[in-house]
Amino acid sequence: IEGIVLIMVDNLYIFFQLLYLKIITILFPTSDFWHPVVTPSLVYMSQLLTKCAVRTEEDIVKGLFICCLFLDYTSLAQRFVPELANFLLGVLHLAIPSKETQGYSLLPPFVSLGKHSNLLVVSEKSGTETWQKQNISLHVLSRSTGKNKIETNNLRLSCVALALALVQRCTVLYGELPSFREIMGPVRLLLSSLGLQATKYPPQLQELHQSVLEKLDVPGTYRPLVCDKRKPVPLKLYTPKIVKVLEFGRKQGSSKQEQERQRLVHKHRRELKGAVREIRRDNQFLAKMQLAEVMERDSERKRKVKQLFQSLAQQEGDWKALKRKKR
Repeated sequence: IEGIVLIMVDNLYIFFQLLYLKIITILFPTSDFWHPVVTPSLVYMSQLLTKCAVRTEEDIVKGLFICCLFLDYTSLAQRFVPELANFLLGVLHLAIPSKETQGYSLLPPFVSLGKHSNLLVVSEKSGTETWQKQNISLHVLSRSTGKNKIETNNLRLSCVALALALVQRCTVLYGELPSFREIMGPVRLLLSSLGLQATKYPPQLQELHQSVLEKLDVPGTYRPLVCDKRKPVPLKLYTPKIVKVLEFGRKQGSSKQEQERQRLVHKHRRELKGAVREIRRDNQFLAKMQLAEVMERDSERKRKVKQLFQSLAQQEGDWKALKRKKR
Protein backbone atom coordinates (compact mmCIF):
# COMPACT_ATOMS: atom_id res chain seq x y z
CA ILE A 1 0.00 0.00 0.00
CA GLU A 2 2.84 2.41 0.82
CA GLY A 3 4.38 1.77 -2.60
CA ILE A 4 1.08 2.52 -4.34
CA VAL A 5 0.70 5.75 -2.35
CA LEU A 6 4.23 6.85 -3.26
CA ILE A 7 3.56 6.15 -6.95
CA MET A 8 0.34 8.19 -6.82
CA VAL A 9 2.11 11.12 -5.13
CA ASP A 10 4.93 10.98 -7.68
CA ASN A 11 2.49 10.91 -10.59
CA LEU A 12 0.55 13.83 -9.09
CA TYR A 13 3.78 15.85 -8.77
CA ILE A 14 4.66 15.13 -12.41
CA PHE A 15 1.13 16.04 -13.49
CA PHE A 16 1.39 19.48 -11.87
CA GLN A 17 4.83 20.03 -13.43
CA LEU A 18 3.42 19.38 -16.90
CA LEU A 19 0.45 21.59 -16.11
CA TYR A 20 2.72 24.49 -15.10
CA LEU A 21 4.68 24.15 -18.35
CA LYS A 22 1.41 24.33 -20.28
CA ILE A 23 0.25 27.42 -18.37
CA ILE A 24 3.51 29.22 -19.26
CA THR A 25 2.56 29.15 -22.96
CA ILE A 26 -0.66 31.00 -22.10
CA LEU A 27 0.74 33.62 -19.74
CA PHE A 28 4.09 34.56 -21.33
CA PRO A 29 5.30 35.33 -24.88
CA THR A 30 7.08 32.31 -26.35
CA SER A 31 8.44 34.04 -29.46
CA ASP A 32 10.99 36.24 -27.64
CA PHE A 33 14.66 35.57 -28.26
CA TRP A 34 15.21 35.40 -24.49
CA HIS A 35 12.65 35.47 -21.70
CA PRO A 36 13.26 35.08 -17.94
CA VAL A 37 10.50 32.44 -17.66
CA VAL A 38 10.13 30.84 -21.10
CA THR A 39 13.84 30.29 -21.80
CA PRO A 40 14.53 28.31 -18.57
CA SER A 41 11.38 26.30 -19.27
CA LEU A 42 12.69 25.36 -22.71
CA VAL A 43 16.02 24.29 -21.21
CA TYR A 44 14.21 22.28 -18.54
CA MET A 45 12.03 20.48 -21.11
CA SER A 46 15.05 19.68 -23.28
CA GLN A 47 16.75 18.15 -20.24
CA LEU A 48 13.64 16.07 -19.56
CA LEU A 49 13.68 14.65 -23.09
CA THR A 50 17.39 13.76 -22.97
CA LYS A 51 18.07 12.79 -19.34
CA CYS A 52 14.93 10.95 -18.16
CA ALA A 53 14.87 7.22 -18.88
CA VAL A 54 11.99 5.72 -20.90
CA ARG A 55 10.90 2.47 -19.23
CA THR A 56 7.09 2.40 -19.41
CA GLU A 57 4.27 3.55 -21.65
CA GLU A 58 3.53 6.31 -19.13
CA ASP A 59 7.04 7.70 -19.65
CA ILE A 60 6.35 7.82 -23.38
CA VAL A 61 3.10 9.71 -22.75
CA LYS A 62 4.95 12.27 -20.63
CA GLY A 63 7.60 12.71 -23.29
CA LEU A 64 5.04 13.12 -26.08
CA PHE A 65 3.23 15.73 -24.00
CA ILE A 66 6.49 17.66 -23.66
CA CYS A 67 6.97 17.35 -27.44
CA CYS A 68 3.54 18.94 -27.92
CA LEU A 69 4.61 21.74 -25.58
CA PHE A 70 7.81 22.22 -27.58
CA LEU A 71 5.80 22.72 -30.76
CA ASP A 72 3.52 25.18 -28.96
CA TYR A 73 6.55 27.10 -27.66
CA THR A 74 8.33 27.29 -31.04
CA SER A 75 5.40 27.58 -33.47
CA LEU A 76 5.70 31.38 -33.78
CA ALA A 77 9.49 31.75 -33.75
CA GLN A 78 10.00 28.50 -35.77
CA ARG A 79 13.01 27.50 -33.71
CA PHE A 80 14.59 24.14 -34.39
CA VAL A 81 14.66 21.80 -31.37
CA PRO A 82 16.98 18.80 -31.91
CA GLU A 83 15.73 17.09 -28.73
CA LEU A 84 12.24 16.98 -30.23
CA ALA A 85 13.38 15.21 -33.41
CA ASN A 86 15.51 12.78 -31.41
CA PHE A 87 12.67 11.86 -29.04
CA LEU A 88 10.18 11.27 -31.86
CA LEU A 89 12.74 9.07 -33.60
CA GLY A 90 13.23 7.07 -30.40
CA VAL A 91 9.48 6.67 -29.81
CA LEU A 92 8.90 5.36 -33.33
CA HIS A 93 11.90 3.06 -32.89
CA LEU A 94 10.11 1.45 -29.93
CA ALA A 95 7.28 0.41 -32.28
CA ILE A 96 9.50 -1.67 -34.60
CA PRO A 97 9.76 -5.37 -33.67
CA SER A 98 12.89 -6.17 -35.73
CA LYS A 99 15.84 -3.93 -34.91
CA GLU A 100 18.69 -5.82 -36.54
CA THR A 101 19.15 -3.64 -39.62
CA GLN A 102 18.88 0.10 -39.14
CA GLY A 103 20.53 2.93 -41.00
CA TYR A 104 20.21 5.47 -38.20
CA SER A 105 21.66 5.96 -34.73
CA LEU A 106 19.79 6.58 -31.49
CA LEU A 107 20.81 9.02 -28.80
CA PRO A 108 19.97 8.94 -25.08
CA PRO A 109 17.61 8.23 -23.45
CA PHE A 110 16.91 5.53 -26.08
CA VAL A 111 18.93 2.42 -26.91
CA SER A 112 18.64 0.29 -30.02
CA LEU A 113 18.47 -3.01 -28.12
CA GLY A 114 17.54 -3.69 -24.54
CA LYS A 115 14.88 -4.57 -22.02
CA HIS A 116 12.65 -1.58 -22.80
CA SER A 117 13.18 -1.39 -26.56
CA ASN A 118 9.79 -2.95 -27.49
CA LEU A 119 7.42 -0.83 -25.43
CA LEU A 120 5.20 0.15 -28.39
CA VAL A 121 5.30 -3.11 -30.37
CA VAL A 122 1.77 -4.43 -30.99
CA SER A 123 2.20 -8.19 -31.23
CA GLU A 124 -1.50 -9.10 -31.03
CA LYS A 125 -4.54 -7.67 -32.77
CA SER A 126 -6.63 -7.64 -29.63
CA GLY A 127 -8.27 -4.24 -29.40
CA THR A 128 -6.92 -2.90 -32.70
CA GLU A 129 -10.30 -3.30 -34.44
CA THR A 130 -12.07 -1.07 -31.94
CA TRP A 131 -9.29 1.52 -31.66
CA GLN A 132 -10.11 5.08 -32.68
CA LYS A 133 -7.80 8.03 -32.96
CA GLN A 134 -8.28 10.39 -30.02
CA ASN A 135 -6.26 12.54 -27.68
CA ILE A 136 -4.37 10.83 -24.89
CA SER A 137 -5.51 11.93 -21.46
CA LEU A 138 -2.98 12.54 -18.70
CA HIS A 139 -5.13 10.42 -16.42
CA VAL A 140 -3.28 7.39 -17.76
CA LEU A 141 -0.37 8.49 -15.56
CA SER A 142 -2.37 7.51 -12.49
CA ARG A 143 -3.15 4.04 -13.87
CA SER A 144 0.31 2.56 -14.21
CA THR A 145 -0.89 -0.92 -13.14
CA GLY A 146 -3.99 -3.02 -13.58
CA LYS A 147 -4.42 -2.63 -17.37
CA ASN A 148 -5.43 -5.51 -19.61
CA LYS A 149 -4.02 -6.28 -23.06
CA ILE A 150 -6.72 -4.33 -24.90
CA GLU A 151 -6.04 -1.15 -22.93
CA THR A 152 -2.29 -1.62 -23.36
CA ASN A 153 -2.59 -2.06 -27.14
CA ASN A 154 -4.90 0.94 -27.42
CA LEU A 155 -2.42 3.06 -25.46
CA ARG A 156 0.45 1.91 -27.67
CA LEU A 157 -1.50 2.66 -30.84
CA SER A 158 -2.43 6.09 -29.49
CA CYS A 159 1.23 6.82 -28.71
CA VAL A 160 2.28 5.81 -32.23
CA ALA A 161 -0.51 7.93 -33.74
CA LEU A 162 0.48 10.93 -31.63
CA ALA A 163 4.14 10.52 -32.59
CA LEU A 164 3.19 10.41 -36.29
CA ALA A 165 1.01 13.50 -35.87
CA LEU A 166 3.91 15.34 -34.21
CA VAL A 167 6.23 14.33 -37.05
CA GLN A 168 3.63 15.71 -39.46
CA ARG A 169 3.62 19.02 -37.57
CA CYS A 170 7.42 19.07 -37.67
CA THR A 171 7.36 18.73 -41.46
CA VAL A 172 5.18 21.84 -41.64
CA LEU A 173 7.26 23.77 -39.10
CA TYR A 174 10.75 22.85 -40.35
CA GLY A 175 9.97 22.27 -44.02
CA GLU A 176 11.63 25.55 -45.05
CA LEU A 177 14.98 24.71 -43.45
CA PRO A 178 17.81 23.94 -45.90
CA SER A 179 18.81 20.90 -43.82
CA PHE A 180 15.27 19.52 -43.47
CA ARG A 181 16.07 16.41 -45.51
CA GLU A 182 19.08 15.58 -43.30
CA ILE A 183 17.19 16.32 -40.07
CA MET A 184 14.19 14.12 -40.86
CA GLY A 185 16.14 11.54 -42.88
CA PRO A 186 16.41 9.03 -39.98
CA VAL A 187 12.67 9.37 -39.30
CA ARG A 188 11.86 8.75 -42.97
CA LEU A 189 14.10 5.68 -43.00
CA LEU A 190 12.47 4.39 -39.82
CA LEU A 191 8.94 4.90 -41.17
CA SER A 192 9.92 3.02 -44.32
CA SER A 193 11.01 0.05 -42.19
CA LEU A 194 7.79 0.34 -40.18
CA GLY A 195 5.74 -0.67 -43.22
CA LEU A 196 5.48 -4.37 -42.30
CA GLN A 197 4.44 -3.57 -38.75
CA ALA A 198 1.96 -0.94 -39.99
CA THR A 199 -0.12 -3.67 -41.65
CA LYS A 200 -1.22 -4.72 -38.16
CA TYR A 201 -2.43 -1.22 -37.38
CA PRO A 202 -6.00 0.02 -37.90
CA PRO A 203 -6.78 1.59 -41.31
CA GLN A 204 -6.90 5.09 -39.85
CA LEU A 205 -3.38 4.73 -38.46
CA GLN A 206 -2.13 3.21 -41.71
CA GLU A 207 -3.40 6.23 -43.65
CA LEU A 208 -1.65 8.57 -41.22
CA HIS A 209 1.58 6.60 -41.58
CA GLN A 210 1.39 6.74 -45.37
CA SER A 211 0.64 10.49 -45.47
CA VAL A 212 3.55 11.30 -43.14
CA LEU A 213 5.89 9.15 -45.22
CA GLU A 214 4.84 10.97 -48.39
CA LYS A 215 5.50 14.37 -46.80
CA LEU A 216 8.93 13.28 -45.65
CA ASP A 217 9.87 11.97 -49.09
CA VAL A 218 11.08 15.36 -50.32
CA PRO A 219 13.65 15.40 -53.13
CA GLY A 220 16.90 17.25 -52.53
CA THR A 221 17.10 20.77 -53.96
CA TYR A 222 20.83 21.36 -53.62
CA ARG A 223 22.82 22.90 -56.45
CA PRO A 224 26.57 22.32 -56.70
CA LEU A 225 28.93 25.25 -56.50
CA VAL A 226 30.24 26.27 -59.93
CA CYS A 227 32.42 29.08 -61.17
CA ASP A 228 31.00 31.93 -63.21
CA LYS A 229 31.11 31.46 -66.96
CA ARG A 230 32.18 35.04 -67.56
CA LYS A 231 34.92 36.99 -65.95
CA PRO A 232 33.46 39.71 -63.72
CA VAL A 233 33.52 43.16 -65.28
CA PRO A 234 35.91 45.42 -63.34
CA LEU A 235 34.83 48.81 -62.12
CA LYS A 236 35.72 51.89 -64.12
CA LEU A 237 38.82 53.59 -62.74
CA TYR A 238 39.88 57.23 -63.18
CA THR A 239 43.40 58.55 -63.81
CA PRO A 240 44.91 59.47 -60.45
CA LYS A 241 45.92 63.08 -59.81
CA ILE A 242 49.65 63.11 -59.10
CA VAL A 243 50.94 66.06 -57.03
CA LYS A 244 54.64 66.69 -56.62
CA VAL A 245 55.64 66.71 -52.95
CA LEU A 246 58.41 69.23 -52.38
CA GLU A 247 58.66 68.99 -48.61
CA PHE A 248 57.40 66.15 -46.46
CA GLY A 249 54.76 67.01 -43.88
CA ARG A 250 53.39 70.15 -45.57
CA LYS A 251 50.45 70.61 -47.87
CA GLN A 252 51.61 71.34 -51.38
CA GLY A 253 49.57 72.96 -54.15
CA SER A 254 49.44 72.04 -57.76
CA SER A 255 51.43 75.12 -58.91
CA LYS A 256 53.92 77.72 -57.68
CA GLN A 257 51.22 80.39 -57.45
CA GLU A 258 49.18 78.16 -55.15
CA GLN A 259 52.23 77.43 -53.04
CA GLU A 260 53.04 81.17 -52.77
CA ARG A 261 49.46 81.93 -51.79
CA GLN A 262 49.52 79.26 -49.09
CA ARG A 263 52.85 80.64 -47.81
CA LEU A 264 51.41 84.16 -47.55
CA VAL A 265 48.27 82.87 -45.84
CA HIS A 266 50.40 80.98 -43.33
CA LYS A 267 52.57 84.08 -42.74
CA HIS A 268 49.49 86.25 -42.27
CA ARG A 269 48.04 83.84 -39.73
CA ARG A 270 51.32 83.67 -37.85
CA GLU A 271 51.69 87.48 -37.73
CA LEU A 272 48.06 87.85 -36.71
CA LYS A 273 48.59 85.46 -33.82
CA GLY A 274 51.71 87.40 -32.78
CA ALA A 275 49.86 90.74 -32.91
CA VAL A 276 46.99 89.35 -30.85
CA ARG A 277 49.49 88.02 -28.34
CA GLU A 278 51.23 91.44 -28.05
CA ILE A 279 47.91 93.26 -27.67
CA ARG A 280 46.92 90.86 -24.91
CA ARG A 281 50.20 91.49 -23.10
CA ASP A 282 49.81 95.30 -23.45
CA ASN A 283 46.30 95.14 -22.06
CA GLN A 284 47.52 93.14 -19.09
CA PHE A 285 50.34 95.68 -18.46
CA LEU A 286 47.96 98.65 -18.68
CA ALA A 287 45.55 96.96 -16.30
CA LYS A 288 48.36 96.43 -13.78
CA MET A 289 49.49 100.08 -14.06
CA GLN A 290 45.96 101.40 -13.62
CA LEU A 291 45.47 99.21 -10.58
CA ALA A 292 48.75 100.47 -9.06
CA GLU A 293 47.72 104.12 -9.61
CA VAL A 294 44.33 103.56 -8.00
CA MET A 295 45.89 101.86 -4.99
CA GLU A 296 48.45 104.69 -4.62
CA ARG A 297 45.73 107.38 -4.72
CA ASP A 298 43.71 105.48 -2.14
CA SER A 299 46.65 105.18 0.22
CA GLU A 300 47.45 108.95 -0.13
CA ARG A 301 43.85 109.88 0.59
CA LYS A 302 43.77 107.64 3.64
CA ARG A 303 47.01 109.23 4.94
CA LYS A 304 45.65 112.81 4.56
CA VAL A 305 42.35 111.93 6.22
CA LYS A 306 44.24 110.42 9.12
CA GLN A 307 46.36 113.58 9.56
CA LEU A 308 43.24 115.74 9.46
CA PHE A 309 41.56 113.69 12.19
CA GLN A 310 44.71 113.93 14.32
CA SER A 311 44.88 117.76 13.99
CA LEU A 312 41.20 118.10 14.81
CA ALA A 313 41.60 115.91 17.87
CA GLN A 314 44.58 118.02 19.04
CA GLN A 315 42.64 121.30 18.58
CA GLU A 316 39.69 119.92 20.50
CA GLY A 317 41.98 118.89 23.35
CA ASP A 318 43.58 122.36 23.51
CA TRP A 319 40.17 124.05 23.54
CA LYS A 320 38.94 121.88 26.40
CA ALA A 321 42.12 122.61 28.44
CA LEU A 322 41.70 126.38 27.90
CA LYS A 323 38.09 126.18 28.98
CA ARG A 324 39.03 124.45 32.24
CA LYS A 325 41.58 127.18 33.09
CA LYS A 326 38.97 129.93 32.74
CA ARG A 327 36.79 128.27 35.34
